[in-house]
Amino acid sequence: MIIRPLLYDIKRTITSKTVLILVAIVLLVSLAIIPLTSPTSRIGFNFPQLPILYYRDNSGYHFLAFSTNDYGDSVNGQGVNITLSTFGVIPYQRVDSETKFTNSSGLAAITFNVPPGNYSVSVELSNNHFPYGNGYISQSTPPGDVSALGSAISFVSDKTNGSQKKVQVFYEGAYGVAPIGYSLHFAWSSSPSAILGNLNENQTVLVGNLTGFSQIFSIPISSGLDPATQVVFELFYPNGTVAQTTYTSYSTLRIPKSPTQVANIASFFFSTILGLVIPLMAIIGSYSSYGKDRLTGVLESILARPVTRRGLAMSRFLSTVAAFTIASAAAVGVVDLVLNSVGGSFLDQSYVLAIIAGLVVEVAAFTGLIFLLSHLLKSTGALLGISIVLFIVLDFFWSLIIFLVTLALGGTGGSFVALQATFYSYYANPAQFLNLINAYVFQSSNTTVQASSLGVTLPAIVLDGLLWTIMPFIIFLYLAVKRD
Repeated sequence: MIIRPLLYDIKRTITSKTVLILVAIVLLVSLAIIPLTSPTSRIGFNFPQLPILYYRDNSGYHFLAFSTNDYGDSVNGQGVNITLSTFGVIPYQRVDSETKFTNSSGLAAITFNVPPGNYSVSVELSNNHFPYGNGYISQSTPPGDVSALGSAISFVSDKTNGSQKKVQVFYEGAYGVAPIGYSLHFAWSSSPSAILGNLNENQTVLVGNLTGFSQIFSIPISSGLDPATQVVFELFYPNGTVAQTTYTSYSTLRIPKSPTQVANIASFFFSTILGLVIPLMAIIGSYSSYGKDRLTGVLESILARPVTRRGLAMSRFLSTVAAFTIASAAAVGVVDLVLNSVGGSFLDQSYVLAIIAGLVVEVAAFTGLIFLLSHLLKSTGALLGISIVLFIVLDFFWSLIIFLVTLALGGTGGSFVALQATFYSYYANPAQFLNLINAYVFQSSNTTVQASSLGVTLPAIVLDGLLWTIMPFIIFLYLAVKRD
């Protein structure tokens, strides 16, 4: 007879509109991990992409430069200076030099009316006098044959996925016509000794066919390969012979986070964002499920049913903790899934369990504190106000308290005294409990000092977690049963 009303009360708390909204907020907050996993965007040039093609005919040598940014977008107004000098004759003599600016398509065409010969070619980005590169023209190259200064096959950042690259091809057909019928292929091998050059079309995978002078392709390569995997790209003429070849590695094309980077992102997210949100959600949920009813007299009508004060107090406490424990565990699971998609592996499961346990401590501690305060205060306004002040002090002003304690002990910021004050203070604050877990797991205090030497040990963390989980609840239960 007693169990049924208790189960009803637990169901009522977990399915209340306020608690369900708060649980949804916690799950949405877990998605905030996504921006933290994205690589930093680069605007403009990191290193200029400027492949230059050339061929000769009866009128001389024709150069075509193509300027793009990191994403393969054409750059208008990029100054390109090309200088021809004699080659093989000492001293070298400048033959001709000309500067052109790229148009809206990123192209700049320069023609030198000089006879066939061996020439040294130097390229400079003239609007900032940046020496781009040098090359060599051979007199033996047949008329109309296209050659490249720099690579005609390059790699650009994917606009929609910062962790991977796309491949860009800039090429032209004989005598400068559009390269219709040309195709780009690739192949890969994880063996360092493998020779991937001189492959025919049947030994490679088709990336795509060229339809213009410049084209960007997605790379249909398998995920999860060894970063050292060799990859070769080959551009084929319409007759199936190789026009251009470029080598790279899988790590250039796919840029997953390393396990260390993933762990660092996870620890930062758990101890700051999630460690900030969970206490606030627990405070609001506790006020909604118990504190408000306690101070407005709603609980008295419930006590008219066949349920004891102890039973009612326990059911409300356990149901509130259960709701936010489930939400916290689900949020950690979402974070782990996101990090796996970025880094290629899940977080260490012992670390995941430790974080979930830490969140349970935070939920239980703040739930117990708010339930306890509801028996010490006389109005809902006072309870809500003091609860928010408590949250602000423990989360936002704690660093100021640590600073003042450090000064009182004769230390300064960054000193060993400050480090000791910081880690010892974490034990006194349930909102900082995840910082203790991260310090223990990673044994780092951003200095050469190990966290274990500052009192961060497993027995101390377990004891502190048990005290914060149990003591507020025991005091609350005593007040709920003995003082009302």
